[in-house]
Amino acid sequence: MLLMQTEDSESKSSIIGTPNGSMVTDKSLKNLNKISQRVDINVLKSRLKEKENIILKKNILIIISCLTLIIAAGISVTYL
Repeated sequence: MLLMQTEDSESKSSIIGTPNGSMVTDKSLKNLNKISQRVDINVLKSRLKEKENIILKKNILIIISCLTLIIAAGISVTYL
């Protein structure tokens, strides 16, 4: 038994009666299709790697700056 009704409104939803008697709207099927889209794991890994590289570069810059400051302070204290 397949029963289909359409409404002429902004949402233009349709109601589909299934053989087991449950009613499913067309909107919910579209939402399920949007949710079930697959994401490529390689894309996610590359995004994560880019973010980690940026953080690593910042950390290296901070460490080099701190070491330079410590060395400069050590040299200046030695000559005083």
